[in-house]
Amino acid sequence: MAENLLSIKNLTVTVNDINIEKKLINDISLEIPALSIVALVGGSGSGKTTTGLSILRLLPPALKISQGEIIFSGINILEKTEDQMRGLRGKEIGMVFQEPLVAFNPVFSVGYQINEVLECHTTLNRQLRQARILDLLQRVGIDDPKRVAQNYPHQLSGGLRQRVMIAQAIAASPKLIIADEPTSNLDVTLQAKIMDLFRTLRKELNLSILLITHDLGLVSHLADQVVVMQQGKVVEAGATDQVLTHPKHVYTQQLIETVKI
Repeated sequence: MAENLLSIKNLTVTVNDINIEKKLINDISLEIPALSIVALVGGSGSGKTTTGLSILRLLPPALKISQGEIIFSGINILEKTEDQMRGLRGKEIGMVFQEPLVAFNPVFSVGYQINEVLECHTTLNRQLRQARILDLLQRVGIDDPKRVAQNYPHQLSGGLRQRVMIAQAIAASPKLIIADEPTSNLDVTLQAKIMDLFRTLRKELNLSILLITHDLGLVSHLADQVVVMQQGKVVEAGATDQVLTHPKHVYTQQLIETVKI
């Protein structure tokens, strides 16, 4: 059995208000083995994105982690200082956000923003960083990396923005990528290309990927394991084939019935 790169143990996320007792994440546990793709699925409001943001300690001020452990490479992330977390984000754990146009800074070129990651997390000099940026853009399937690097986010199509965001996420060679609905705003053809890209990057870069999605079709083609969430709780987890063909929980059965896999 593969060693776990990340283990979430009894994680609870609550509203950060003493007058409100509401759990958005309720005592969940899940594991991401090294070199695997684990899908976190569920409907809107199930807690998928909140779980992903908890791993990076990027929850909005209105929420707080009230209990649990998040063990990454043998270390509890929740015990790290904010300075230590800044060193971890991007370098050890990369993030692909659902809305690249919102996630990117609109006033800087995408090449500049990838360079920021390299400048922060590597020892490459300026010349080597520029070469690395072009290599990263080529690696994610961009044919004209020099032109694209000079573009601003709004000048790129949705598919190109998503590829650039993936390039930025892998820039510092992290061990884990958290991909939050990475294909939800793309057409079917582009979705297939992004799926192929994730498969290729997992093999080439020895990545583990946490895929946050509601798309069970995507899960069936990409994930090794699946974790199903409902209303802040994990209701089912296991090998993808097993969960999708022989679901045990009623909620999982309902999700599967709504799509053709």
